[in-house]
Amino acid sequence: MKHLNKIVTAVLLVIGLNSFAQDSKNPWAVSFGANAIDTRTSATGGNNWLDYHVSHPFAVKQNWNMLPTISYIGVSKYIGDNFSFGFSGSANKMSKFVTLNPTSPERDARNYVVTNPGDLSYFGLDTFLKYSFQSLIKSKSFEPTASFGAGYSFLGDSSYGTLNTGIGVTYWMTENLGFELASTYKKSFGERAIAEMPDSPSFLQHSFGLVFKFGETK
Repeated sequence: MKHLNKIVTAVLLVIGLNSFAQDSKNPWAVSFGANAIDTRTSATGGNNWLDYHVSHPFAVKQNWNMLPTISYIGVSKYIGDNFSFGFSGSANKMSKFVTLNPTSPERDARNYVVTNPGDLSYFGLDTFLKYSFQSLIKSKSFEPTASFGAGYSFLGDSSYGTLNTGIGVTYWMTENLGFELASTYKKSFGERAIAEMPDSPSFLQHSFGLVFKFGETK
């Protein structure tokens, strides 16, 4: 893995050093890095929707599932008017699953438990349409984005579709090489449960890694 990371880094640096145009001239982008999954949004059933979905969003040690390696890759193409369309794939292993405490008399988001569902393998394939706000805020370094799309998730023996909405920001270290942070809420469409692990959970997926623009045209 160490050798793979060195090779990937070297290739991407070569791409970055030989590309000097912006999105309209460098329409392609490739991103890769790590992803984390938080299933706390599946612990629904109470009266406070907002509390379930936004309380303790960064309880990393308690709730996040992560692999210590490159675990997502994405490819997108600039299609004009600040929009890009792309595909992404991600992998993870689910060892922390957040559910409501079934013995609690109160259906409150703080009465939850974290269990290990058996180190389930996760794979996700997604499409997205992303809008860039960089030109609107007139920044050369920071690029806030919003995205919308759909995907298909494979979790253990289950598979199901998702509707995805996300936000992100990229810090461009050069015109073509940036560091990207993003969070996507994946709303599942499948069998659900309240007090026990659902077969098709909704979840938040966070990603962080490098992104490159290339494909210079004249």
